[in-house]
Amino acid sequence: MADQVEVVLYGLGAIGSFYAFVLQRSDRVRLTVIARSNYQAVKENGILLKSANHGEHRFHPDRVLRSPSELTHPADYLVCTNKAIDTDTVVQSLSPAINADTTIVIIQNGVGNEDPFRAVYPSSTIISCVTWVGASQPTPGTTIHTTSEETELGLYPNPTLPRSIESDRLTTFTILLTPSRTPFTVHTDIQPIRWSKTIWNCAWNTLTTLTAQDTQSFLGSSPDAIPFTRRLMNEAVSVATACGVSLPQDLVDAQMERMRRLGAVRTSMQIDREMGRKMEIEVIVGARYGGPGSWGSMFLFWRRFMCC
Repeated sequence: MADQVEVVLYGLGAIGSFYAFVLQRSDRVRLTVIARSNYQAVKENGILLKSANHGEHRFHPDRVLRSPSELTHPADYLVCTNKAIDTDTVVQSLSPAINADTTIVIIQNGVGNEDPFRAVYPSSTIISCVTWVGASQPTPGTTIHTTSEETELGLYPNPTLPRSIESDRLTTFTILLTPSRTPFTVHTDIQPIRWSKTIWNCAWNTLTTLTAQDTQSFLGSSPDAIPFTRRLMNEAVSVATACGVSLPQDLVDAQMERMRRLGAVRTSMQIDREMGRKMEIEVIVGARYGGPGSWGSMFLFWRRFMCC
């Protein structure tokens, strides 16, 4: 057997539990998960995944911890599936998992997620991921996974490291994903992909959260709903352009069609709002170069107000 790979997964919500399942399918992975609200359930009973694609599985990570401070040694791969909230504090707290040889894998919504990690851990390789996985956690330790499943990933290049080392670390991570048969695509430039997902989230997460409707109910609620959604997406595209990111000209059309095919969707942000949990705001609606545009500013105000 090839050498064991120490993987620490931080953030054991629905998405984190799904990727815990994916990673533990590899015989090479020794998996440690850091759980918070569902710690007791996972510690005692493991994780139950009910997946439309993979079937039903109950599995037990090698170690279940409450906090990164309980780690006794750094990881080969630190996989961050937590929501991008209180990021600076979280990044600092992860120091027990990280040394110069640790590869940090970020599976989060938003743009700019890599910057806090690079600032604190300048010697580490960062793999940036965009996930299109539909999952929910109705009870602690139980995750329901829909048919939606795709991971897009690529390097956030570190100018202080040889490209060959970073490429090898990326290749190793894809090898760890392969036994689960989860679909994934490696990109030479992940940032346009990350922006595309952010534009998706900027529209659908915001609109479903503010209206308390699923996507199809909102789109059918008024003749203005579809034009309004397109306007919001196009504004986000213009922000990406200002940041130097080139996106496909038909991106908005493609995303509207994708949502039409998906049917009625309730977004994770909408559910977070209903459950009284913190929501990802700045990484989705906020932006550099003067901040969001007119509609984005309005949504940013409303969503911050809703968090109070």
